[in-house]
Amino acid sequence: MPFKIENLKENNSELIDLLTKNLPDMLWVKDTDGKYLYTNKAICEGLLMAENTDEPLGKNDVFFALREREKHSDNLEWHTFGELCFNSDQEVIDNNKAMKFEEYGNVKGKMLYLEVFKAPFYDANGNILGTVGTGRDITKLKMIQLSLEEKNREIEKLNADLEIRVEQEIQKREKQETMMLHQSRQIVMGEMLESIAHQWRQPLNVIGLAAAKLETEYELFGFKEESFTNTMALFSSNINFMSSTIDDFRKFLHPYKESSTFSPSYMIKDTVTTFMAQFKALNISDNYELSCNALVQGVENEFKQVILILINNSMDAFKELRAKENDRERKISIKVKQKGTNTIIKFSDNAGGIPVDIMTKVFDAYYTTKGVSSGTGIGLYLAKKIIENRMKGTLSVENIDDGCCFIISLPTEV
Repeated sequence: MPFKIENLKENNSELIDLLTKNLPDMLWVKDTDGKYLYTNKAICEGLLMAENTDEPLGKNDVFFALREREKHSDNLEWHTFGELCFNSDQEVIDNNKAMKFEEYGNVKGKMLYLEVFKAPFYDANGNILGTVGTGRDITKLKMIQLSLEEKNREIEKLNADLEIRVEQEIQKREKQETMMLHQSRQIVMGEMLESIAHQWRQPLNVIGLAAAKLETEYELFGFKEESFTNTMALFSSNINFMSSTIDDFRKFLHPYKESSTFSPSYMIKDTVTTFMAQFKALNISDNYELSCNALVQGVENEFKQVILILINNSMDAFKELRAKENDRERKISIKVKQKGTNTIIKFSDNAGGIPVDIMTKVFDAYYTTKGVSSGTGIGLYLAKKIIENRMKGTLSVENIDDGCCFIISLPTEV
């Protein structure tokens, strides 16, 4: 005898009734109009608020939704499952396939989330008679999920805020470093002017003496062409020397910002020339090994500024020792060599070295042992920033016999 949907209840066996009625999952069968043909205990108690499993038969979800809303007219959100359930039933029928849904609503004053599976069932000829469904309460799981999503949103917002703060801090730090670089450049300019003054003193004396001699000879002996020619040549050589020091200073002042490939050895030679007169005044002997022709990448004037900072650092140390050890032999040594893929520059002196307790602080911003009137404490800090941040190298320092050695390592350009 063919199965008839209206006889569904009569065809339920005690075993099926036992298996379905007491399961914690909600189970039901509906016809194509969405009216219940079968419900178990879980859906009656947990969703429909039905008195027993017989009450829903012949009624649809909207009936129970409206009844619950009437009981709780003060809460317009109460029991919103009715329309959702009816719509999803129709979707399963229209698509003629099993489907999964997530349905939710205010039930018994609390938000309830259900994971629902619905599928069509058919007669012997393949015609859809209705839908069967099962629903599981996933409210706790959903609350955890929503909480995690909220926390993720909070974390994303915190990350976004942090990125903004980091970017602002980077911009602030860059402005500070630009200001410090400018400040350091002004200090170095003053030191270069002092160096130029030292270098000009001798040629100016020579020119002055030669001019006085020429004037005296003219007054006493009249014009002598050979003496005049020799004196003019002396004037010319000394003026050319003074002009070259101005050129060196002008090159340093030129606002080169573009990165280029250059020879550290050449830049060191070009820079050290400016300080020869001061080296002589302080009785500093120099030793250079600059035959290495390796090339590096960077801004030329910034690299020169690093060398100037290291030279001034050594001269300041020698000046401090002059009062204590005036007979001390003073030496500055600069060596450039190739080591693997790096160019190594070693700048050393014998000015007494760095006390062990401040060795880790010498590259800190505004740290100085010279006093407020003698130093700002930004020279070595900026030297390290230029070498490590701008030229992608390293700058370190170590004590050697009776002095210290600054070691610069830069990637060699192939």
